[in-house]
Parts: sequence; structure tokens; C-alpha cells
Amino acid sequence: MPVTHMNFLEHFNALMIPEWKKQYVSYEDLNDMLSKEDKQDILHDNYSYQNQSNLVCKEFFATCDKELMKVNLFCSEKLSEACEKMASFGIIAHDGSVPGLVGGYVIVHSEAQRHMNRKKTELRKLKMAVGELYLSLAFLQSYQELNYKCFCKITKKYDAMFASQHGSQWRDERLDTSFLYTVKSHCEQMMFRLETFMLQLEGGNQQKAMRRLEVPQRGIEQTVGQWITFRIGVSCGLTVALLAFIAIKVLNEPDLDHLKPLIQLYRGSFLLIEFLLLMGLNIYCWRKSGINHVLIFELGPRHHLSHHHIFEVAGHLAVCWCASVLACLHPFLLSIPQQLHPLFFHVLLLLLLLNPTAACHAQSRRWLLAVMCKVLTAPFQPTGFAECWLADQLNSLSPLILSLWDLLGFYISKINWVDLQPGGSLYRESMDWERHSKVATCLLQCFPPWLRFAQCVRHFWSSGHSIHLLNAGKYSTVFLMVTFAGLYNTARESAGLATEVSVYLYLWAMATCISVVVTVSWDLRMDWGLLRGNGLLKEQLVYSREVYYYAAMLADVLLRLSWAINILLAQMKDSDAASVSSLLAPLEVLRRSIWNLFRLENEHLRNCEQCRAVRDFDFLVMQENSEQ
Repeated sequence: MPVTHMNFLEHFNALMIPEWKKQYVSYEDLNDMLSKEDKQDILHDNYSYQNQSNLVCKEFFATCDKELMKVNLFCSEKLSEACEKMASFGIIAHDGSVPGLVGGYVIVHSEAQRHMNRKKTELRKLKMAVGELYLSLAFLQSYQELNYKCFCKITKKYDAMFASQHGSQWRDERLDTSFLYTVKSHCEQMMFRLETFMLQLEGGNQQKAMRRLEVPQRGIEQTVGQWITFRIGVSCGLTVALLAFIAIKVLNEPDLDHLKPLIQLYRGSFLLIEFLLLMGLNIYCWRKSGINHVLIFELGPRHHLSHHHIFEVAGHLAVCWCASVLACLHPFLLSIPQQLHPLFFHVLLLLLLLNPTAACHAQSRRWLLAVMCKVLTAPFQPTGFAECWLADQLNSLSPLILSLWDLLGFYISKINWVDLQPGGSLYRESMDWERHSKVATCLLQCFPPWLRFAQCVRHFWSSGHSIHLLNAGKYSTVFLMVTFAGLYNTARESAGLATEVSVYLYLWAMATCISVVVTVSWDLRMDWGLLRGNGLLKEQLVYSREVYYYAAMLADVLLRLSWAINILLAQMKDSDAASVSSLLAPLEVLRRSIWNLFRLENEHLRNCEQCRAVRDFDFLVMQENSEQ
């Protein structure tokens, strides 16, 4: 079956490196130029047809020359960058000759030998840097081949349309003598040198070396096994069934007031499961839209979790969550004391995260723990996008942190360890813990924004850009909100003067208005790149419809208000406030999921502007640190 031009265009877009999109041949424009002339020529006579074809010939091949010059320049720049990086590794870059072999090894610079004696951490970074350079050369090789096919395809179409040999002549005189074609084998030779160098670094283990240099397929949907799809379906079915049982129990139970404090301990873990489900949806949307989240988070391009894996984890946790809640509601079915079900479930979550074995996505868990350590030590070391992103997620998961604090307080001071049987008292009141809990609640609410505040200050210290101080000021407005909310609740509960209560309420309202206006403005303009220029949207949009952006802007404003109200309600200890807070907390997780979609779109467009398709490893800095 012959490949049509429309099929080729789809094939071309599928294989294109998204970050290099502007540097490819404008195949669609060239194709539209010929299609337009083809429609007009039907109305012309023979004489006008000849004149028209001459004009089209000049315009068409002038455009081809311009596009070829653009491709040659970009290819030359990327090849020069690769040569410089190879030289930093101590490898002799391409010299135009066939790679020389000495005893089966490519000749390398003498400095390359001392890389083998590096520390384990430095050697691991070197292997990652070599792998990224190899991947960039594979991308460049694909870039060369795809552009060459485009020029051949469009010039052959021109010859077919006008029954001429101009396209063939242009290919022989211009395309086959261009830099794009003459350096066709250079990438392959440089990749061969890197393969041998990696083989040396791995001590001759060819299988391990090739696994580190594996090039992920592009233009093909990420395939997963049938069993993972089956497991996702089973977990979804079990979750729906268990939720139905929980709903039946709650609706038929005449009095659940004595179980409310126990059930509320599951609020935080519910938010975690919701976050994972929405995160899987985010990854699916990024992949469909061509946003390279793997590069943005600087994950391993060869080994990372797909949205299927995230859905699977979230589904399994949802089943465990529902089973634990159901067991808590039916204490007589099991011999386990009713009060211990929330504790067992949260211990299970902790064990899954800290599991030292290779099971349960060990590489991804190690990445998460490493990024979390950098987030917690933000003032003392530089941070990247992943650390800032994770700290932002913690700001939306603040109710989860408060729930863990309530869980700790419940099992330290409130649980009745003397009588854990269903007939005994489920818990007891502790005034000392309640008094200390008010202060701890304020501090815990300030902890996530303080992490981002510290990161912004660190960025300013490293770069000197004042924009980071403005960002730090944005997060400092949350401190005012939390402080005035705490003072208001303290005055209200201590039956203070009505004037004092009103003053704190007005101060909280003012701080909330300032914070909401500042955070929404920063979300839309700085994080999403909107509201710049004359229109509300930006010039280049990744998502297909403009309505998505307008709906997201409206949702961000409304859900920011619910987030601000929830900060006040989270400090109130009465049951009504706790119920409303439990409803508002999932809305903030939803808002953060929407924010993630457009935040990564903005970061992806920055990578496209810089033509950055692989992770950056400043190996010269690594060398200096190693020598010191």
C-alpha cells in the first residue's frame, strides 16, 4: 500500500523531536504550497500554466534552499556540541576518518582512563552523562534522516505534479552535497565511540553497557503488558464494590457519631490516592499533547513509570483503603481491635515507601525519596524543577500532613489502650494534646509554604535574580493567613471580646484577599505563561482548544478561594468545620492537578525555545569538583 502525503505528514509529526520542532523542515508549508498551485492550475490555459509553473518553481525551490540552510545550521551546531562534550570525556571526537580500532577498542584520550578510578557517585554521573550524549546523537541521527526524507518526498511530489526534473536536479546538486547528507555517518561513528567508552566503564559487560545506551522508541505509544491493564480493571471493580458496601453501611447505621474521629483518620490517605489518580491522568494528558515530562522532571528516559503504573498503584491503594474502612465499620467480623485499622493501613503505606527490596517500583521510590530529601534541605543546596514542583504539591497536600499529625495524636494520647475491644471506649479526650495541637496545626500549615519560601531564597542567592524574591513574598502571604486564622480561632474558643474576634477575622480576610490575588496572578502569568501581551492567552499553545485555558483560569480562581477558606476551617476542631474541611481538601488537590497540566506546558515551551531534548550534565564542573 503506497504511503500518501497525508500519511507521511502524520508519520513525520509522530517521529519529530518535540523540542526541536521549529528546526525541522516546514514540510506542511511546502506541501500546502504545491496543493494550492495544483488547485489553481485547473483554471489556467496552457500558456498561463507554463508561466505559473515557472513562478512556482522559483518560489518553491527558494523556500527549499532556505529550509535546507536552516537544517544544515542546526545540525552543525548540535554536532559541534556533541564533539565538545566528547572531548570533555577524554574521547577523541570525530576527525572525518573511519574510527580506528586497537585491539577491539576505539582510541580514547589518556585522560579517559582515570575516569575508571573515580568514586562510585562520580562514576555513576559520568555514565549518565555518556548515556544522555548517546541519546542526543541518536536524536540527531533521526533528525538527519527524517529531514532528508522530507526533502526527497516533497521534491518528488513537485516532479510528479509539473512533469519536470527540477526536483531530481535539486536533490543531486543541493541536497546530496549539503552538510545534512555529507555528515550522515558522523553520528554513527561518534555513537560507536561512546558505546566502546561505556563498555570500558562497565568493565567489559556488554549487556549492561548496551542497556545504559538503549534508545527509547519514538512515535509509538508506550506499550504495557495485558496483565497490568487487567490488574487496573480488577482494582477498579473491587474499589467500586467496596465503596458500595461502605455507603450501605453508613446509610443504614443510625448513629455514627462515635466513629467519626476514627473515620476522619482516613482523610489524608484518601487525598493521597486522589492525588495519584490525578497524577496518572496528568501523565496521560502530557503524553497525548507531546509534553516531555520525562525530560522536565529529569527522569531516566529509558526507565520511568507510565500512567498505567500510576493508575495501578492508585487502584491497589484504593482497594486497601476501602477494605480498611470497611473493617473499621464492621469490627465484629475480624478479631483485630477496631481502633487499630487506621494504624495498620498507614503502616502499610510507610512500608511500601521504604521497602528496601527491588519490588514495587524501587527505582521510582528511590527517586522520590531523593527529591524529598532535597526539598527538606532546600536552604543548604541548589534545587531544580523537580524539587520545586514536589514542594508545590506538598502545599496542596497540607491536609494530608495535618491528618498524619492527628493520627499521631490519636494513638499517643486519645486511644484507650486498656480496653481495645469493640464494647469498650474507642478513645478518650486529652486536653493537653488539644492545647498543643493548636500550635502544631499552625506550624504544620506553614511548613509546606516555608519549604518553597526557602527554595526561592536559595534561588535568589545562587542567581541574584529578584524575581525569586517576589516569589518568596508570594509564599510569605500564607504565613499571614495561617497566623490570623489561628488568632481568630483562639479568640473565638476562649470566649474573648467580640471586638477582638472581629478584628482577627477582618485581618484574616484581608490577608486572604491579598494572598489569593497574588497567588492567582502568579499562577496565570508566571507559572502558566498567560496574561502576557494583548490577549489573555500566549502565542503558542500546546493543548488543542482555547476553551481549556479559559476554563482552567476560572477554576484556578474559584478553587483558590476554597483553599483559603480551608486554611481557616482546618484549625477549627468542631465537627461541622471538620466535615466542610474534608470536602474542600479534595478540591485543592484537583486544583493542583489542573495547575500541573499548564505548569509543565510552560516548562515544555521553554525547553523548545532552547532546543533542549536531553538532560544537561555539566561535566567540566564535575571534573573540577572531583579534582578538588
